[in-house]
Amino acid sequence: MSKWYLIGLFVSSLSALNIEARAPESEVDAVLSRYRQAKAVQSKVKKIVVQELVGSSSESKGNFYFSKGKLRLDFTEPEKTLLVYDGKYVWLESRMEEMVSVTKIATGELKKSDSLLAALFEKQNALKGFRLIESKSSDQGKVYSFEPKDKTKTEIQYLELGLKKDSLKYLVYRDQVENKVSFEFEKIYVTTVPASKFKYKPPRGANVTEIQ
Repeated sequence: MSKWYLIGLFVSSLSALNIEARAPESEVDAVLSRYRQAKAVQSKVKKIVVQELVGSSSESKGNFYFSKGKLRLDFTEPEKTLLVYDGKYVWLESRMEEMVSVTKIATGELKKSDSLLAALFEKQNALKGFRLIESKSSDQGKVYSFEPKDKTKTEIQYLELGLKKDSLKYLVYRDQVENKVSFEFEKIYVTTVPASKFKYKPPRGANVTEIQ
């Protein structure tokens, strides 16, 4: 998958979510509140991207870290890809053999509270531009499905959150061109994450591209 597609997925989510909890989805916010109040959380994560228009899919595995509005996605399989959001810039590092490519995005109007993942973990009252369309329970846990109140104002057209035993297990969203993106968390736990995890400096010799 190209780095530009990865950037598009991330940036499209930066203006997509403005959520406000209300019953019955207040259970979602109760779970996320624990993560917001923690010093940091982390989990093994699997990301699956399905591009339905071209009939392709990809899967990445790695680690997810979040602390006070900053986040890091450190994928190690099938190839090393790093995304760091330090609160001011988005950094995307990809490697191909001996070449390292880095994209630096000045967030500008893309505030941290509007990031899909950052909003879910940081912003109190996480669920506002979306309406609950379905909730269901099973032995596997609870599933909450949402759609935007105004589909013209966001790239995300559908959002689904899965909970199990008071923990977020997965989130899935679809964009305007029917790309389906899912994040599956092995187990999100509260921990201490070094501040250095949310800082980034391009490696020496890296090819750096800046997007303002």
